Formats: sequence, structure tokens, C-alpha cells
Amino acid sequence: MPRSALPALATLALLLGCDAQTDAGYPGEPLVTLHGRVESSGALPALEAAMLWQRGPPPSVNDQELATRAPVESGFPATFTLRLYKPPPAEALRMLAPGEVAWARANAAAVPYGVAAELVPSLPAAANPSYTFDAAHWVIHLEADVPPNSLTAWWLGGTLGAGYHLLRVTYFTQCPNPAELAACVAELVRRGVPDDGTSAPGTARGYCLAPYRLQPTTLDEPIVLQLGPLPVVGGAYCP
Repeated sequence: MPRSALPALATLALLLGCDAQTDAGYPGEPLVTLHGRVESSGALPALEAAMLWQRGPPPSVNDQELATRAPVESGFPATFTLRLYKPPPAEALRMLAPGEVAWARANAAAVPYGVAAELVPSLPAAANPSYTFDAAHWVIHLEADVPPNSLTAWWLGGTLGAGYHLLRVTYFTQCPNPAELAACVAELVRRGVPDDGTSAPGTARGYCLAPYRLQPTTLDEPIVLQLGPLPVVGGAYCP
């Protein structure tokens, strides 16, 4: 064998060896990993932890799509680890206004064990004892870095980079007073949001009177899924 062919054969052998060690089912490194627990006043029913993309306008949870599911480890507490390996589907992407960064949101949830993906959208109305969701957090995926003085930065409660983030959700129990509303509207007008004197969707007053606010937190903050009555989504209605 010519001496000049030996390096090529060594390289080929190395490549074949690497291919042999690669698991075809390996999904790659997760884009985000979240940890949590399931709580119940009684024995846990048959369920799994899941991440559900929310396709409707926030803060609604009645148009959802299964992103991933994971086993719940038995014990006290019953814990789970959710890993997302893919970006959100196109159906979940939204923008607050033209020119703003596109985003998608998801909620951690408990779902009946082995539930078919096509049945997930009907779970909120099914009154299934194995279904609940975490209303206190949203998982947000940002398609790009958020500019600091944008509407999206105000909405998120901070300037965040592209990728996955965990946000706390706080729902209002009372409406802002006139001074608070005026200050909020002025801040959004400064960021280029129109104010026509109404609370129509897309206006400064519409955003300021939304029944919730967001606050970024760390990805290692535990998620708690409480079985029983479904969490209440939304707060004080402020016309």
C-alpha cells in the first residue's frame, strides 16, 4: 500500500468509528431544561408533566399544542424535568406590534398519562383530574434580542436576549388608579405605542389595563403543578 494513502485511511477509520458511536435517537442538547413538582391533596392519578404551547392571545390557555412530555417521578414531592429540544411551532409565534420581536409562550402542565397529542387542545374544558397547568409562570421563546426601549421589553418586564426564558405572571386584583394609568400610558407612548384615548387592543391603554404583568426569573426556579380546581387566569377587569 502506498505510504501516501495511510493518512486518508486513518481519517476514514476515525469517521466510521464516530458514526458507530452516535445514537440515531439522540435528540441533541436541550434548548431549555425546567424542573418542577406535582402537588395533590390525595394520591396522584396517572399523569405526565408536559409543556404546552399557547397559540391564543395572552393570557388565554384554551388554544394549546403539545410541545413535550416527561415522566413524573413518584415520591414526596413528585418531581419532573422538562426538556425542550426544538424552537416553537410557527402557529405559536406572535408579535405585540409590527417591527417588534416575535415570541411564543408555553405553560408547564400535568396531562393524563399517554394522552394523544390531538386531545390536548380539549383538556382545559374536560375537567380531567389529571390535568392542571402552572398559571404563575410562562416559558417565553424570543426569536431575537429585545431592544431596551421597545414595547416588548416593557411587556416582558426587562430586556431579554434571544432564546428561552422563564417569566413570573402576576394577575391584578384591582385596577390602576388614574395617576398610575397616566404614567403607564406616557411610558408606552414614549416607546412608540399609539394612544387614542380608548383601551382598544394594541393601544397604550389596552396594554396598561391588561390584567397581568410579567417579571423575568431564572430558569432554575421550581414550577409547581397543583392538582384540583384549575388556576384562575386573569385578574381585575379594567374597562
